[in-house]
Amino acid sequence: MMRRTGSAGARLRALLQTHACLVTPGCFDALSARVAEKVGFEALAISGFGVETALLGRPDLGLLTLSELVDHARRMVGAVDAPITCDAETGFGGVHNIARLVRDMEDCGIAGIQLEDQVMPKRCPALEGRKLVSMDEQIVRLKAALAARTDPDFLIIARSDADIVSYDELVLRSNRYLQAGADLVMPICFVLDGHPVSQMSPDDQMALYARLTRDIDGPVKGVMIPEGYAVKDMAAIGYRIMGLSAVCIEAAANALFEALSDLRKNGSNAHYRAAHPPVIPAPGGVMDLMRISEFLTFENQFADKGS
Repeated sequence: MMRRTGSAGARLRALLQTHACLVTPGCFDALSARVAEKVGFEALAISGFGVETALLGRPDLGLLTLSELVDHARRMVGAVDAPITCDAETGFGGVHNIARLVRDMEDCGIAGIQLEDQVMPKRCPALEGRKLVSMDEQIVRLKAALAARTDPDFLIIARSDADIVSYDELVLRSNRYLQAGADLVMPICFVLDGHPVSQMSPDDQMALYARLTRDIDGPVKGVMIPEGYAVKDMAAIGYRIMGLSAVCIEAAANALFEALSDLRKNGSNAHYRAAHPPVIPAPGGVMDLMRISEFLTFENQFADKGS
């Protein structure tokens, strides 16, 4: 059943060479990863926000442990052929923790990680109260990750939340992290001069994001697409990767809410199914998504062999 050739990092780097802007939807478990691959995404990302929500039933406040994340990542890697990057939050501790993180992620087949410059425990950028470590401390984190990797193709993505300080600080840190050896940077830009970017018009948001990619001297990963725009527009202004961390968990939570509300209210989910005819019906369609035919083919090799 295994179809992969080469390390996950090498396969991801090859995709980056052939795509103007690679989309890596933020998945939260093996099922969401299988669906994302089934519809055609060639690379995926593990969303820390999604995993804390789905695995722990808790908000994105840095509650996930290293061992929980690695175990979850291993299951997701085992479910798909597409290379996967993983949100590694702040690295789960000091340089030894970061080294262990990198080696564990390499061992379970992850293509790369992103490390952010928030204090530990971190918090979702949609929440107030983010705090940063110093630029020098984040550079130490990044250098520890770079020194720990045994596969030179394993990607280290440096995330900065310095939008809470200023636009200039966000650009400065992004460039310093690239100079320190990060393969890409992921500048979070939820606020500009203390004001929510979400309150800006879509055109003004695009102008801001275009300014970011011009001012940053290296490849940039984005996290938001303004309303009315698409991935091709983000590619046109210089983004190399778009990682939409909430798309899967939002879709799953809303679908579950509607289906279960229908069942609770009406004693059947027929209304929900009529409004949303299943593309992947259970159990058969879901089993097909899980590659049941491959498992049965393998099983049939041993039929009657023990008699």
